[in-house]
Amino acid sequence: MKKLFSTLLFLLGLSATLRANNIQVNNVTLSSQNVTSHFSIVNFDVSWDHSWRTSSNEANYDGAWVFVKFRKANSNLWQHATLNYVTGGAAAACGNTEPTGSTLKTSADSKGVWIYRNANGTGPVNFTSAGLRWNYGSDGVLDNDSVEVRVYAVELVYCTQGAFSLGSGGAESYYFRNGNNTNPFQVTSENALTIGSGSGNLYYTGGGGDGLGPVPANFPKGYKAFWIMKHEFSQQLYADFLNTLDATRAATRNMGIPGTVNNYVPTYPERALNNFSGLDFLALLDWMAMRPMTELEFEKAARGYNMASLPNEYAWGNTTISSTATVFNGGTANETPQQGNAAYYLYPNYINRPMRCGAWARDTTVTREQAGASYYGVLELSGNVAEYCVTVGNTYGRAFTGLHGDGNLDNNGNHNVTNWDGSAIGVRGGSYDDAYNQLMVSDRYYANSINNGTRSVSCGGRGVRTAE
Repeated sequence: MKKLFSTLLFLLGLSATLRANNIQVNNVTLSSQNVTSHFSIVNFDVSWDHSWRTSSNEANYDGAWVFVKFRKANSNLWQHATLNYVTGGAAAACGNTEPTGSTLKTSADSKGVWIYRNANGTGPVNFTSAGLRWNYGSDGVLDNDSVEVRVYAVELVYCTQGAFSLGSGGAESYYFRNGNNTNPFQVTSENALTIGSGSGNLYYTGGGGDGLGPVPANFPKGYKAFWIMKHEFSQQLYADFLNTLDATRAATRNMGIPGTVNNYVPTYPERALNNFSGLDFLALLDWMAMRPMTELEFEKAARGYNMASLPNEYAWGNTTISSTATVFNGGTANETPQQGNAAYYLYPNYINRPMRCGAWARDTTVTREQAGASYYGVLELSGNVAEYCVTVGNTYGRAFTGLHGDGNLDNNGNHNVTNWDGSAIGVRGGSYDDAYNQLMVSDRYYANSINNGTRSVSCGGRGVRTAE
C-alpha cells in the first residue's frame, strides 16, 4: 500500500535546558502505518550526558520526558499526539519499542513517555531505535493525510516517595514550621494538612500567605514520587514552544524572543528563561503536558527524603555560598562561571542576568556543592532564576489538584486546565538579583507573590510530572 505519511527530520533543540547536558533527539521517522486501527509508529533516537541510576544513597535516577507534536500539511496548527496506553504503560503492551538498556513507559493520559536507564550506571546514554505507537485516528488525522511530526524531550530527575521536612528554623523568611515554634514540619503522607499554631499542625505566617487552610488531600505535597526537570526552562525551549503557535497565540505568549511566527530565534538560547509571567509559565507547562510543582515539592526536591533540615541551607545541602564575579565564554553554549569551593550565585548584581542552564555543573569533576545540585541531582533550585511554584498561601493555590496539561492551549494562547490559576503562583529559591537568604531552601519571602500576568526579569521555572 502507498505510504500515506510524509515526514520531516528534526534535530530536537529544546536548547539551553537540553544542551546544558546535550540531550538530543535524532532520526525521527514515521513507519508501520496500520489503516485498520489507525496508528503509526514514531521512531527516534535520544541521548544525553551525565546520566545516572543508583540503588544506594539517594537511590534515584534521571531520565527524559518525551512527547510528540504534529501538524497536517498546509496547516499552522500544531497539536499534541495521543500515544497508545495500556494499563501499566509498559512498552511492549503499548506497542512501543524499548531501546536496549532503557525502560520506556507511557503515561496514563497518553501525552508522553518517560525513558530512563533500566540498571545502575553513570555517564552518557544513547538510546537508539525507540518507537512510540501514535494513535493518529484519535487525533482527527485521516489515513490519507500527510503530516509533519516533531519529537521533543527534556531531562528529568526522579524524586522518590518518602517523608521529608518542611522548614528549618533558621534565618529564612516566613518558613514552614510545626505549630507556632521553629521546629521543622514532617510531611508523612499525601493526606490533608491542618493549618494552625498547635503542635502537629503545619504553620506559616505573615508574607508567606493568608495563614489559612487546610491544604486538601488532592494538593500535591511531595510525599508521593514525582519527576522534576533537571534544569530550568531555557530561552530555546520557549522559542520551540512559540514556534508551534499561530500568530494570535504567539503574540499573547511572547515576552521578547526575536523573530516572526514559526521562526522565533532566541539571542541566548542556552540561558535560563526569564522575563516570564505566571500565565506564560502555565501555558508552557500545558503545552508540554507537564504541571507546576508545589512549594512543598520544591523543598522535597531540594532537601530530599528522610533528611534532617539544616538551618539556612541552600539546595546543595550546606550553608556555604559566594558570588560570581567572572564568567568565561559569556553568552555561549560553553558559558561557565568562575568556579571555587562553593556554589556561586550572582547577587549583588556582579552579573545582572541569568546564566546558562547547568553552567555550574560544568563537568564530572565538580562536587554537588560546586555544581549547585540538590539531594536528588536537580540543578539550580537555589539561584539563577527564581522558581515559580503553586503556593499554599491563598485559596487559588490550595485549589490546585495536580492535574497535568493536555498539550493544547485555548484559542488565546492560555492554559486550559481545571484549577490552574495564575493567582496560585508564588516564587521559591531566589534568583540572580535576590539577597542570599532568599536563595535558602526554606525561605518563603515571595511564596505568596501573586504573579499572574506580570512578567518578572528574575523569575523562571521548570515542570514536573507525578510519577506512575
